[in-house]
Amino acid sequence: MIFGNNKLDMNLIEETVKKNKVPVLVQYEPFKELIKMESNDSISKQVKELNELIKEKNMIEKQLLDLQAKKPKLMAKIIYMSNEVNENKNINAEQELDRLKQEMEDINNNIDMIFEKLEDMPMLIKEKNLNLLRETVKHSYERINKGESNLSDVNDKITKLRKELDELRINKEKEEERVNSTYQFIHAILGHKDMEKLDSNFLK
Repeated sequence: MIFGNNKLDMNLIEETVKKNKVPVLVQYEPFKELIKMESNDSISKQVKELNELIKEKNMIEKQLLDLQAKKPKLMAKIIYMSNEVNENKNINAEQELDRLKQEMEDINNNIDMIFEKLEDMPMLIKEKNLNLLRETVKHSYERINKGESNLSDVNDKITKLRKELDELRINKEKEEERVNSTYQFIHAILGHKDMEKLDSNFLK
């Protein structure tokens, strides 16, 4: 696989990123495995920012649930205190009723603020996620091109070594043929017994 194009077309990357359905990368296992092997400072920074944004969203959602859980109990107290004031003419209950109503108003205001924040969160997370994907795609293709270049160098060296090995194999076969031919000639001339004596003296 040769990519060859060292200059990345960022417009093409942008179009491709936008038209594809993208999972939240920091929660996507293949991405987590990828950045263990391939990452850079920009990707690491954006991963951290996206994680913080998701953490903030989860925290806000928990705050919303906690506030919503308080409302039924608080409303029951308000109804009880209202009954004390209106039916039983309990003057001492008026101050507590005012406090409870103020607490309910504060809770409702906080809930409204949280809903406003939560409305923006999906878009913020999506945009941060797309930024991370853009950087990851860019870095990945840069790394792929670099890897392809390195592989080309390695393949050239392998080709050279194979050629050298072929030459060595041919030389080896020629030497073996020369040695065998020479030995067979001497053996044919001198005979087996005399050859053994010479072998023991001259062969290493």
